[in-house]
Amino acid sequence: MVLRVQSVNSGQSSTTLSEKSNDTCCLHRGFAMMGTIRFVLSGFAVAVLFTATLVAAAQDARRGFYAGIELGAAESRSIKSTRTNVGIPTNCDQWLPAVEIGGLNLPLPADQCQPRTLPASTSQFDPDTGWLASVQVGYAGLGPLRIEAEYQHRRHDGEKVSLFVPGDPKQKEFSVRDEEIDRLMSDSLFANLYYDFDQPLLTSWFPYVGAGIGLSRIEIDYSAISTRRDETTLLALDPPRHPAAANQSSIADKTLSDWLWSYQLMVGVDRALAEHMVLNVKFRYGSTLGDFRDDGHPWVSLRGHASTVAPGGAPVQYGISTRRQSYWGLSLGLRYHF
Repeated sequence: MVLRVQSVNSGQSSTTLSEKSNDTCCLHRGFAMMGTIRFVLSGFAVAVLFTATLVAAAQDARRGFYAGIELGAAESRSIKSTRTNVGIPTNCDQWLPAVEIGGLNLPLPADQCQPRTLPASTSQFDPDTGWLASVQVGYAGLGPLRIEAEYQHRRHDGEKVSLFVPGDPKQKEFSVRDEEIDRLMSDSLFANLYYDFDQPLLTSWFPYVGAGIGLSRIEIDYSAISTRRDETTLLALDPPRHPAAANQSSIADKTLSDWLWSYQLMVGVDRALAEHMVLNVKFRYGSTLGDFRDDGHPWVSLRGHASTVAPGGAPVQYGISTRRQSYWGLSLGLRYHF
């Protein structure tokens, strides 16, 4: 009997010790979990504070007067050009020697040869991907607004295309008739206005949008050549052409220019690199507000001689116009805030 009682008491004692052990274990786990939570919360608070510090520092780096520079790539949209010129028929060219062909005396008398405006010839050029560079001065301190003056230079290589002028009676005289934009250049002065967002992307990149209006000087290195066929081919035409014009070329070679109002739309991101230095990535679209035009230019050579109807005569001239010119640009820049 006594032994059973002792045995029962021993079991109760064992059970009580086990329960106390479990309670102690749970307490340790609870304390450990609370410690982990405190650690995570502390780390989160530090991260928030660090991020806020970075954001504040980045915002401070974007304020005040600044100067900047950018360099990037530019993609010009197709250029549709139109050439207009006053033409003189080949058989009216008073520079050519007098000949008689099948009862036809050439060149024809001057009073039978009035200059006439030829049908306008339209071509499309696709310039190569070019480059742009710009310098800026500005001020960031008007709340989210930033004002800026920018000088920009842009340059593209062009291409050569074949020229066909519907309705031009001289078209069948030519073995070669090409025109070329060798180079397209633009120098612009813009007044820009930006809106800088104060909420960053990926912690340290601050987005912005902007627009600018300005004046651009557009330059086009233009050339053209029209080379006539051989003598046999010219004589076989109806009516036959003056044989002295065989294999002769009419050549244009001129840097054309015009001043045009322009605009640009911009979007990009800034990132502070140091206390006063900001890295800038910018995407822009720009366009002129009007059509390019430059005319009144004599030919370098007209059928192998001066660009006149006769020695000492009035010059024969041409002009080039294009529709609005536009482009896309992507650039990388640095700004130093004073």
